[in-house]
Amino acid sequence: MVKCEKCKKEALIYLAYGKHNFCKDHFNEFFEKRFKKNIRQHNIFNNKDYIGIATSGGKDSMVLLYLFNKIFKPKRYKFCAIFVNEGTHNYSDKTEKLVTDFCKKLDTKLIKSSHKDELGVSTQEVSVNYNKKEGSICTYCGVMRRKVLNILANKENITKIATGHNLDDECQTVLMNLLDNDAIRFFRTGPVTGIIDLKETKPRIKPFYLTPEKEIAAYALYNDIPFYKEDCPFYKAAKRNHFREFINETEVMHPGSKFSLIKSFLKIKDLCDIKKITNKINKPLNKCEICGSETSGKICKSCQLLKDMKI
Repeated sequence: MVKCEKCKKEALIYLAYGKHNFCKDHFNEFFEKRFKKNIRQHNIFNNKDYIGIATSGGKDSMVLLYLFNKIFKPKRYKFCAIFVNEGTHNYSDKTEKLVTDFCKKLDTKLIKSSHKDELGVSTQEVSVNYNKKEGSICTYCGVMRRKVLNILANKENITKIATGHNLDDECQTVLMNLLDNDAIRFFRTGPVTGIIDLKETKPRIKPFYLTPEKEIAAYALYNDIPFYKEDCPFYKAAKRNHFREFINETEVMHPGSKFSLIKSFLKIKDLCDIKKITNKINKPLNKCEICGSETSGKICKSCQLLKDMKI
């Protein structure tokens, strides 16, 4: 029997990058300590913020909502859950029920709407005739979801939107933006997204920025946190799947590679003059001619995608 490095109980999990063996209790302690350190170290939010937790029903966002209730509710931080129903057949209604039931159990306020209600079209409808030159259906859904989250955040006077993006997600994002030669997206990602101040677009914050995906799944299972275990029907279309496989293979061969990649990225950001870069790559902001939201062009990305489809 392999013992926990902190006590004599049986170890339930092994973390190869640090050669850690933990029992359930000491894994929880390790997991929560890193979660709080990431928030503190990157100044992600404070007690003056009103946080909207983007809760999809997946393991990452459900664990995030659970931790906010466990750690920050007793300290009287203000937060709520936000759910966006994408309108995907045999998926979105199931995740909505799961999130609704969990919020009732936690006694947490839930703000919810849908792509159909806010934008006039569901992801399922978009999937029928979207322009494949713009990317996969995930491209459309992601843009629409971000817009609806921001609409709901503005209605509720939320100051920041917390997402469940984890270490694995961020590694994939960094590599994709780097290989796409997309400087704007490359520099605006991080524990707190954005490189310019926006009045109407709420900052996205990522408390799980340095937390591996598998550890979030383990925490959910050890603490009986419900989450929807099936993938979205459009999951296989996502571009990042290739990067996920590559990064996971590298991590197996060289434990700690994911942490090294993100820490290198953060060092690059610290060394760069972000304001100077911002002035070069950002255009003056306008109001979208269709919806009135902030955009660097005449029409925002969401409206442009739907307009091209004549929706």
